Amino acid sequence: MAEASITLGYWGIQGLAEPIVKLLEYLGLKYQIKTYTSPEEWAADKATLNTPFPNLPYLKVGDKTLTESEAIAYFLVFHANRTDLFGANNDERVQATAVRGVVSDVTRDFVAFIMDASKHAEQDKYFEEKIHPRLARLNAFAAGKKHIIGDNLNLVDFALFHALYILGKMDSKVLDNYPNLQNIINNFNAIPQINAYHASDAFKNKPLLPPTAAYKFRD
Repeated sequence: MAEASITLGYWGIQGLAEPIVKLLEYLGLKYQIKTYTSPEEWAADKATLNTPFPNLPYLKVGDKTLTESEAIAYFLVFHANRTDLFGANNDERVQATAVRGVVSDVTRDFVAFIMDASKHAEQDKYFEEKIHPRLARLNAFAAGKKHIIGDNLNLVDFALFHALYILGKMDSKVLDNYPNLQNIINNFNAIPQINAYHASDAFKNKPLLPPTAAYKFRD
């Protein structure tokens, strides 16, 4: 039986879809990307999606359509029979869920900052108050670990890397005082599938933000 085709639909930026793309690359799953360039184009397709929760990103696999980033990631792990990515035991699974919550908090904070142009001039203060306290706790948690949960790669590493990557683009020195997180990033980058993807034009040419965004990255 032929393998079901996989299509990931999203805007032409990294955004919420980027951890999913990295997961697809890591798992070695063949996929194509449907890139939306206007709200009108997305609105036309949105009404046709076979899902009770039409949204971007979405994933089409055969006649199945999935939305919500976490649900898509979970589906791909099951689809590839790689449930080891959830954790080697219950303790690791619980820890991964906790870390995912912290990553979501960090992401929510810097997205809120990026979207509020009135705060852009006070980035250093904002980071000191909102971002660095959480990074310090993540750094302490990561001590002595190859990946954020332990020796083995976990699904939460994909979301963590993306959040730290964006923060690094906002401030190239943001991780200078967090060597454990730098180590986590280096180990993630060293994964052959991830390294190859990061060297590709598909990654290099994909912007983090839409061209209309008021926020400009420092580097």
